[in-house]
Amino acid sequence: MLQRVASPVVAVLLALFITTSFVGPEATPRPKPTPDFAPWIDTSDRDEVIAAFRAAFDREAPPMNWTGEAGQCDPGDSSDALRRETLIRIAYYRAMAGVPATVIEDPLMSDKAQAAALMMSVEGELTHHPDSDYACFSAAGQEAAANSNLYLGRTGPLAIDGYIEDPGDRNVDVGHRSTILHPPTEVMGIGHVSGTLDRYPANALWVFDRGVFELEYETREPAGFVAWPPRGHVPAEVVYPRWSFGLQRASFERATVTMTGPDGLEVPLEIVARLSKDGEIPSSVIVWEPKLEFGEPEGDQIFTVTVADVGPPEDRLSSQVVEIGDTGRLSVPAEESTYTYEVVVVDQSEESGPVRDLLSFVSTTTGELLGVMSFGG
Repeated sequence: MLQRVASPVVAVLLALFITTSFVGPEATPRPKPTPDFAPWIDTSDRDEVIAAFRAAFDREAPPMNWTGEAGQCDPGDSSDALRRETLIRIAYYRAMAGVPATVIEDPLMSDKAQAAALMMSVEGELTHHPDSDYACFSAAGQEAAANSNLYLGRTGPLAIDGYIEDPGDRNVDVGHRSTILHPPTEVMGIGHVSGTLDRYPANALWVFDRGVFELEYETREPAGFVAWPPRGHVPAEVVYPRWSFGLQRASFERATVTMTGPDGLEVPLEIVARLSKDGEIPSSVIVWEPKLEFGEPEGDQIFTVTVADVGPPEDRLSSQVVEIGDTGRLSVPAEESTYTYEVVVVDQSEESGPVRDLLSFVSTTTGELLGVMSFGG
């Protein structure tokens, strides 16, 4: 949890952040990626959504070419190609969520993230607050650990997929997802360390830049909310078990979530987290897990999501109604808000079966991976 104030707060979950430190003067960023989507994707356009997914995912995984040495506590560096592919995956998720996708890499942040990734890999566990007893401890790695998402077991674009999915009991508040999709963020740092038979590979993704507390920013959604899966068409492969809806400075203490499926029947769900934040990062968010059972008809399936009784941000003073693209509308009363939007789960498979099989594959694969990976915040 990142706060404006300097007073410390004790973190219970690794997915929450505590830090008041930022990287020093930013160095000249490395060249940013140039994906086919910018600044965000029109999710009302099915063809555009599929094209963007393929542009981001149908790519050859580049080698890491790690130059460090764990035995010498040398964090080294990873290949430019792998860092570029990592940025492209970040850009994809941000563009789909309707927040600016043109995040660039800062070399100084990345150098420090390398040191953090090495510390986590050699120690074999994750913490945002390593002390001098930690293996391969360094001040640079300590600083990065306090400002980063941390991952054991995945690197490169696959680590970004894991952060967006945010599985596990310690990550019900989807803090990793929220920081990657935080609208004002413009700069990140990327650290990758390769593993061995007895040591996990690791990733550290520096996510707190100098603009993290900015309140003025553009989003695709008129109301400024950030949802995953987002409104509109979404490939089934990236519809993860946890759904979330975030809004700066909103109160979700009394909020409710309902969903209806393609048959018009209500989808059973469980709300697993409510965070109501003012002056802290990640933003306010409500998280739920729908119990999806797919049947006839096969193909694309539409789910209507309603998030009701949301307390307003401080600067929302009057009632209004805002149209949201082609697939939903937003009613914003002065005291409480109700958000209704549609998520179209896209079945783009031709050989592997209907949407329900794709989602089952995602869930099964994640379950197997959980045995060999760990998350920090």
